[in-house]
Amino acid sequence: MKISTAAHLRRYQALLNTAKNKGSTAQIRWRSMDLGSWDDLNPRWNVVSRKIIFRFFHERNYSFRISSIKPNPSGISILFSSPQNPIPESFDVQWLDAEHEHSGNSGQFWKLIRHWLKLNFPACEIMWAGKKSDLARSISGRFFRAIFRCHGRYSILIAVDADVVPEVHLALSQALLWLSCLAVGNQIKAPAAIHFLVPLGESSILNHRCQYLNRRRVDVKVWEYEEGESLKIDRAASSFGVEDKDFRWPVTGPFRWSAQLEQVLKMAPDLIRRYPRFYDYDSLRLWGLEFAQATGSDRDRICFGVGTPRIELNEDNYDCLRNLVSEILFYRRADSPDIRHPYYRLQAERWLESLILENIPELFPEMAPESVYSQIPVYVGKDPGRLDILGADRRGTLTVMELKVSEDVDMPVQALDYWGRVIRHNANGDFKRRGYFSEINLNRQRPKIYLVSPVFSFHSSTELLLRYLDPELEVWKIAINEDWRCGVKILRRVRYCCGDFK
Repeated sequence: MKISTAAHLRRYQALLNTAKNKGSTAQIRWRSMDLGSWDDLNPRWNVVSRKIIFRFFHERNYSFRISSIKPNPSGISILFSSPQNPIPESFDVQWLDAEHEHSGNSGQFWKLIRHWLKLNFPACEIMWAGKKSDLARSISGRFFRAIFRCHGRYSILIAVDADVVPEVHLALSQALLWLSCLAVGNQIKAPAAIHFLVPLGESSILNHRCQYLNRRRVDVKVWEYEEGESLKIDRAASSFGVEDKDFRWPVTGPFRWSAQLEQVLKMAPDLIRRYPRFYDYDSLRLWGLEFAQATGSDRDRICFGVGTPRIELNEDNYDCLRNLVSEILFYRRADSPDIRHPYYRLQAERWLESLILENIPELFPEMAPESVYSQIPVYVGKDPGRLDILGADRRGTLTVMELKVSEDVDMPVQALDYWGRVIRHNANGDFKRRGYFSEINLNRQRPKIYLVSPVFSFHSSTELLLRYLDPELEVWKIAINEDWRCGVKILRRVRYCCGDFK
């Protein structure tokens, strides 16, 4: 019996030492209060008569006997007992980096978050905080998440550390998925407040996307922080950029021509397509796969190759380019002899895009075939987003088409992003001024969104995310055949009006 008791004490002390070693990344909650980190509280304990006495200071000195310590996936729960209170009470310690040990500055980042909470919500109570993922609900551990309560209202926070800035565009989808999970469990009620905390200068896309949400369901605010000698945190402002300063539009035509370019196009005149890329070059593609670029003011310089580096075309390597074109056509087809070959697998969405563009009248008879464009740039600040396909129906209403060949949880929000950019460009007359849609009179109605994907490749959260988007948004979910490389066929079209979701 003595050996068992000693082993029990050793295990408890090992768990306490683990919490101590976590330091600033071990967050403490007791009696519905957030006490800060383990380092802030600096608890002490010692063994007296085979019992662990636990002491800490919070406004006054506390001393308890530990009755048990239970580990869990994200921390430990310490049960206290005392002569004055025979019912044990829980002292919960949670690891902020339970799943992502790679984030070495998580403790410092948590201090930044607490500073933001103290400034803006001084009376708030933190209910939960961490990075724990829930893969069953497509919630990743990329971003720090927290639930807090202030004056009886629950809010959630999504904080983006500098380490994951390249993925900041995913933050809104992740927030809405998490909010949906919390709403199902009655942990938060509409209209819910969502706060985003991102590094300075990284909020433009997120701020833009948040403008087009259903305000009856979510109330969103975006904040920026700047670390330095004095921490600065402030509300993010919208930025749309200035043309010719922050961004440039590609030249739509007339196409510039050269003998060298004509020589390349003759290798497969019915299959090679040209795509203007700003003023710098034209992209030459076979079924969506770029194999060469035509550069120079007259497009008289050809550089070829799939990926980088590319080789400049000359008389000595002309046969190399011809062989490259032949090899791409050999592997990049529906009956490819090797579906694992890079020329078959690369740029699958661009391949689907090229097939749709070749057959617009049959697939989308409501659209004006002469008014359908691919890879049109649309801007927020300096960010040059590129639409898969932008078209207009015969009444002049724009249609934003987003293509995916595999599951993508961000698909509805990404389409919303482009939808908002198209609204602004259309209102400013940018498309007409730049030579697009010259054959049709565009109206100022809200554009429609077409989400196009193989029938079994829509993410299960698609409808869940749509319910949080602008209530005036009209979305068509268009399911195509899984073997679309053999020819695209529309199997099902479902119309959603985001304001109809309950």
